[in-house]
Amino acid sequence: MYFKEEIYKHFQKNNNNQQLEYLDNLTCRLANLVEEEKANYYDRLSRMLNDPKTSSKKYWSLLKTLMNGKKTPLIPPLLINNQFISDFKVKSNLFNNYFSDQCTPIANESQIPNEINHYTDKNLYNVRFSLDDICNIIRNLDINKAHGYDNISVRIIKIFGNSICKPLEIIFRCCLEVGIFPAIWKKANIVPIHKKNERNLLKNYRPVSLLPVCSKIFERLIFNSLYNYLHINKLLHPNQSGFKPGDSCTNQLISISHLIFSSFDHPNSHEVRGVFLDMSKAFDKVWHEGLLYKLKCFGISGYLFNILKSFLSNRLQRVTLNGQNSEWRVIRAGVSHMYIPGLLFFLLYVNDLPQNLISTVKLFADDVSLFSVVKNDVSLSANDLNHDLAMISNWSLQWKMSFNPDPSKQANEVLFSRKRNANPHPNLFFNGTKVNRVVSQKHLGITLDEKLSFNEHVSINLFKARKGVGVLKKLFYVIPRDSLNHLCALI
Repeated sequence: MYFKEEIYKHFQKNNNNQQLEYLDNLTCRLANLVEEEKANYYDRLSRMLNDPKTSSKKYWSLLKTLMNGKKTPLIPPLLINNQFISDFKVKSNLFNNYFSDQCTPIANESQIPNEINHYTDKNLYNVRFSLDDICNIIRNLDINKAHGYDNISVRIIKIFGNSICKPLEIIFRCCLEVGIFPAIWKKANIVPIHKKNERNLLKNYRPVSLLPVCSKIFERLIFNSLYNYLHINKLLHPNQSGFKPGDSCTNQLISISHLIFSSFDHPNSHEVRGVFLDMSKAFDKVWHEGLLYKLKCFGISGYLFNILKSFLSNRLQRVTLNGQNSEWRVIRAGVSHMYIPGLLFFLLYVNDLPQNLISTVKLFADDVSLFSVVKNDVSLSANDLNHDLAMISNWSLQWKMSFNPDPSKQANEVLFSRKRNANPHPNLFFNGTKVNRVVSQKHLGITLDEKLSFNEHVSINLFKARKGVGVLKKLFYVIPRDSLNHLCALI
């Protein structure tokens, strides 16, 4: 481009027709090269979309690129106290302070119970693994994953192959025997990822932890032993659908729909009151002392308990932005969902929440919903729900969790009914505030309206589809027909 501008300057100065002709040819060649490279780019993306070997994560990334929906990682100057901060070093420290402040336990007078309430007579005291288990985990590592603070990449680990498995086995077994999780493996590099709304506000970002690869291998071994123990002994609550193999949000939505439609089909056409609660910063607020107590209740002891206690203690994090690193800060609470056992830790922490509840409770990680079928007496259903809401409030106080503190995310209630003249129902209260009655609620990606007709959900998705069709029109002449068919099926 610079060369072309120089030729044009010479033409203006000398008024040479030969230079003008050369300039025109150069402009045509440049335009043809741009079009050719653009066609090659879209052709390459299309071939990757149609390739069955393309991973699901890569597929969606390519799809977002084609649909112009891929989010740029650019972080603009941050607005702090009516001032814009553009220095990356300062921004990294601001992000780290904000994220680490979220990972602090809620301050109240709650104490760990004096006696352990055992949920089972079974116990698990060690992590069982073999050399082959380590080799299989390394074999399945994704070389495209970023490395952690120790700068040891997945590619390097895989290059060593099976030769590194034995040294890792020795290290892991020594860690279990002494009950110490290596300090360097408890350091995380944090990358801020934009969620929604304005990009210049700290609160609109979430942290993603980049951990050492060796830590991930050890965590996977711990996770496998712990989950197998919980699964075999059926210790996880059956109404918890989050992060459980064989269960999903689809199963929960089908179960909820079946409950409501069955009530509608009753000869008296029963109504159903549904209450939807939202935990605030649930993964960041898990109280470590409370989690260790509950691990004991699940029969976790010995070497495994000691290594988990060490794993949770003295964790450090820093934010990395554009090559600039923040200071290290200690994480005093929380089980980040980027740690491999973190999701399982959270399920264990909230596993006892449904105890002593009268209504039908459905859990999906930090989403809690209650459903009560209204039969003859509307006050009976209201009393049951108010009882359950009070129990949940007491549970959150005991275990230092918080529900719906944001006025924009209050507890919502939907009265599911097919009756023309619905009966008046007593109010529900949660944390001293009246539960907000709404005509529809978005739950696990589906909008549930009071008639359960899904009309509102269909309308929302039709609006999205129309926007997608507009994008497809622009892509019609640049990507192959097969790729367009794929996009049409997804839209």
